[in-house]
Amino acid sequence: MTQAVADYMSLPECLRGTGLTEADLADEDAEIWAHQEFTVVRNIIGKLGDRAGLGIDVGGISTFGRTGILGFTFLASATVREGLARILPYLALSPSHVALSIETDETSDCIVADDEDIPADVRPFIVERDLAGLAAVLEGANAKLEPRWFETTLDEERAARLVKTWSLTADVRPNQPRNRIGGPPGMLDIPMPQSDPNTARVFERQCRQLLERRLARVGVTGQVRSRLLHTPGSFPSMQNVADELHLDPRTLRRRLTDEGTSFRTLVDEVRRALAERLLLENASIETIAQQLGYAETASFTHAFTRWTGSPPSRFSRR
Repeated sequence: MTQAVADYMSLPECLRGTGLTEADLADEDAEIWAHQEFTVVRNIIGKLGDRAGLGIDVGGISTFGRTGILGFTFLASATVREGLARILPYLALSPSHVALSIETDETSDCIVADDEDIPADVRPFIVERDLAGLAAVLEGANAKLEPRWFETTLDEERAARLVKTWSLTADVRPNQPRNRIGGPPGMLDIPMPQSDPNTARVFERQCRQLLERRLARVGVTGQVRSRLLHTPGSFPSMQNVADELHLDPRTLRRRLTDEGTSFRTLVDEVRRALAERLLLENASIETIAQQLGYAETASFTHAFTRWTGSPPSRFSRR
């Protein structure tokens, strides 16, 4: 069997367990949530193996068009630094799941890619894909950076592969707490060849309008529920979710109230759905309590009884 045949996956295999159909992929108005994408990644890893470089292969074929309006906002900016600063408030529109930011001091310029909120089992694939994709997009925009060092949460083999998408000479530092791509002061001040300040402002306004329309269409409730499904067992605080949605916590609370729910209610709904699924899969009550983030089994049993009117043991038998 050739490698190409061995690596083949059918579309139904990729989409298994996501609730998505082929028609959804062709529908430009369809919303594909992060937890659905993570399920696709899990399907890929389950079939092809969690091998180093798999995410790089996917990210390496990224095109500038894939970034949509964010890419054009970046392209019309004066420098790489300005372009990143313009798009950072609208990363919810990005196909990437690493949280980008910029760090600058007297000794270096850095692009930081935080992967803390990405589920651990898909994190290496996503980091490979998103950072290799970012390198490909920058190169496509004729903004090739020249980093001197590359820190990453990835292991040695994955790090060595990934850094080559950015530089052949950069110092590789694997197994670090964060992903940081660093160089000398001014590294991010590379001028963009197609910059136009008026066009950049127009595109930035369109980013803001698009994000507002998306929130209006799917609701804040949908955004919060999807975020809670990222990492079952490690639920973020309302403050963290509000920060990710670029909302004040009081605004988030008010908008959830307007939509007839609350943050606590959504956490309970997600926990209940996950608990019932795991019970149907014959997982033990102790395992479920641990996976849902409960310190004690009794706490989970009490919560499940409050949700359903009966303890989890009775649900299992039924």
